[in-house]
Amino acid sequence: MRTRPRSISIASGKGGAGKTTLTANLGVALSALGHDTTILDGDLAMANLALVLGMNKCELTFLDALTGRAKVDEVVYKNYGIKVVPCGFRFEDVHEALSKVKRERAEEVINELLRRTEFLLVDAPAGIADATIISIAAAREMLPVCNPTYSSLIDCYKTIRLANVLGSWTRGLVLNRTGKAADLSSAEVEQFMGRTLGGVPMLAEIPEDPKVQEAEREGIPVVVYEPGCDASVAINELAKVVAGEADLPYNPYDEREIRSTVQQLIRALTGRRS
Repeated sequence: MRTRPRSISIASGKGGAGKTTLTANLGVALSALGHDTTILDGDLAMANLALVLGMNKCELTFLDALTGRAKVDEVVYKNYGIKVVPCGFRFEDVHEALSKVKRERAEEVINELLRRTEFLLVDAPAGIADATIISIAAAREMLPVCNPTYSSLIDCYKTIRLANVLGSWTRGLVLNRTGKAADLSSAEVEQFMGRTLGGVPMLAEIPEDPKVQEAEREGIPVVVYEPGCDASVAINELAKVVAGEADLPYNPYDEREIRSTVQQLIRALTGRRS
């Protein structure tokens, strides 16, 4: 029996939290567990997911598929065992492309991506701009990424509130780049989330690790570059949690929830409810 697809936006309120790097590595880790995984770059204006994965020559992108200039097959690339749907590097193209998007075409593209994969990870841009709303609304689940600093924590809180408004379930929090230089402990982060949101489970703590920066410079996911380093071990454990193989078992969505995912994204792209 084919596993029903899951869509997860990975978001952070503040830039520099390590969200894109985490998205790329989590996708590779899920694939290593045997899950068919697709990553969609939702940062329409400042796309850089392809660079993190060492993919510098992606001529056709998600925007081309949305506007009908390319077929879905043509904007899906394969690297490190995962499927990647990049966005272009020219932010000038974004407004023009989105202004030409037809509801029917956008629905067709998203449906096709969802039906071809088990996990669709959406790398959302930082902040609460239009592109962020689109990316969060595109997914049924949201995985927030936070650094152990006061400013990152507050911005992450705002992002979770936004996800709640958009109807995206926050399955838990990832605390990234933990270590001696942290302003906050994981216990303090959990206490804050408990007071403000009624509790958000801590899914993973990923330590600050120099191997991550080394891997980025090489354009290689750290889970491939140095599988045994502390960050890689933590990301691989997170993948097991997300996949339902450790803690928080997952109940698959039914077909109407797949349609709901598509409808959420279409509303965000077009501003129309029907």
